[in-house]
Amino acid sequence: MIKRLIFDVDGTLIKGVDFTNSIQNTLKKFNMNSEENIQAFIKGIGTYEQIYDNYNVDDYTKHIGMMLKRKLPEDFVSTFFEELKTCIPTDNSKICEIIQDLSLKYELVLLTNYFAESQLNRLNNMGIGKYFTECYGEQLIKPNKQAYINACGKNKPSECIMIGDNTELDIKGAKNAGLNTIFVNTQKQAISSRLGVAVNRVEDITDKTISMADEYEYVR
Repeated sequence: MIKRLIFDVDGTLIKGVDFTNSIQNTLKKFNMNSEENIQAFIKGIGTYEQIYDNYNVDDYTKHIGMMLKRKLPEDFVSTFFEELKTCIPTDNSKICEIIQDLSLKYELVLLTNYFAESQLNRLNNMGIGKYFTECYGEQLIKPNKQAYINACGKNKPSECIMIGDNTELDIKGAKNAGLNTIFVNTQKQAISSRLGVAVNRVEDITDKTISMADEYEYVR
């Protein structure tokens, strides 16, 4: 019996957004805006997880500063978080309806490789943050097996479903930790049936989808 649904954020609950404006606005506030710095910032976001297995402000500030080739002020990351608040889709009515409905039947939590504060700020602006009771992933990121186990809370992994758009981090990693999964194929990839249950977007998840995920037997 499924008790908890564990959601990834970017590409799953939040999709189709561009971080460039938030990055540019942040750099402008510190008189560092240039195309070179924008690209360096973007690269830094992408390479952080190659070095660190958790998210903390000191390491993140240090890493982005290294990419920008300068020492960043203490409020750099908090300023970036403020800019990220508006990085959400423009129409959230359907996903709000689905998440609210699911919250009446299951525990909803987040497992996201980023700062909980920033992710919840964005989900709150979408109107769905209040439906998630916990946010995991900041202290220990995917694909560390313990990250998925932590997100299960007091539930058994077999009582949980990981829902995400990344085949390695959200699906294979979760399955290897004993969780059920639903792949959100927002990029419309050609996927193998071995990945199990898939939908095109979170809005397509139904009770039948959840039952199918619970019944699917993963073969490594």
